[in-house]
Amino acid sequence: MLQEELEEKEDFSQIVSARISTQLSRHNWSLKTLSDRSSVPYETIKKIANGKIGNPSLRNILRIAEAFGCTIDYLAGRQD
Repeated sequence: MLQEELEEKEDFSQIVSARISTQLSRHNWSLKTLSDRSSVPYETIKKIANGKIGNPSLRNILRIAEAFGCTIDYLAGRQD
């Protein structure tokens, strides 16, 4: 069961990371710009974007989604 939980966290962090990367490209933003627009600290943004945080806080995901103008479901891979 522990292995399944680890795999789910890795999958989630990979999905969030890929979606952030896509949105950064679409908006032509840097991680710094995203940090400034979302009020999420740069180092936290960097870790989330690089998949280093397996379970980012809902608050940070919400702030990132709002900065991009997308939904949390999109960032989580539940919507296209």
